[in-house]
Amino acid sequence: MAVNGYHLAVGDVAQLKDDALATRWLAAELLQDAPGGRRRDEWIAARVLLAMLLNNGPLPQLERSAQGKPHHPQLPAFNISNSGASVAVLVGEGDVGCDLEIIRPRARFIAIARHSFDANLCDWLESLPEVEHIPQFWRLWTAHEAVLKQRGGTVWQMDQLHLPLQTLCPPDRFLHHVTVGELLIACCGEQPFPTDFGAELVILSDDACG
Repeated sequence: MAVNGYHLAVGDVAQLKDDALATRWLAAELLQDAPGGRRRDEWIAARVLLAMLLNNGPLPQLERSAQGKPHHPQLPAFNISNSGASVAVLVGEGDVGCDLEIIRPRARFIAIARHSFDANLCDWLESLPEVEHIPQFWRLWTAHEAVLKQRGGTVWQMDQLHLPLQTLCPPDRFLHHVTVGELLIACCGEQPFPTDFGAELVILSDDACG
């Protein structure tokens, strides 16, 4: 059940890019906007997942905001994130942002953190037991990305956020992390998330679910 209008879905690109699903869930005008090349599968998968989450017929042709975020005046606000072979979609009332990452080893993660995060967050990260370094690095990274995407910003603005450790979001926004197998999803919105908020639609292989 959605609270404050939030809905979250996560799925495999390989399962969602199917031509039959695309024809069923995407309007013909929207399909005409699909890019070619390597981005096509992710593009289609994300929009099929959004349409399935909304469950209100074929997804219409979308517009883009000045910041490049896709939207439609007759649909609730939504945000899409891809990571590897997976895609996530967050829907909510008011602007939302989400970031999906696979919890995986990351070379030079401390140097990346020092370049991207507030010094207090980096000091805290380095103080943790070694086993917690990578999971918490990705927790910090996804939080920053979700906040930026909620605002319509870009990754190049990450070092300007100065997020507090306690909430990992600005004082007028709310952040919640959801874990699905090895996938970590940060969700940011204008209303608080219930503590048990999670993905209500999951279309993943057994391997992805862990």
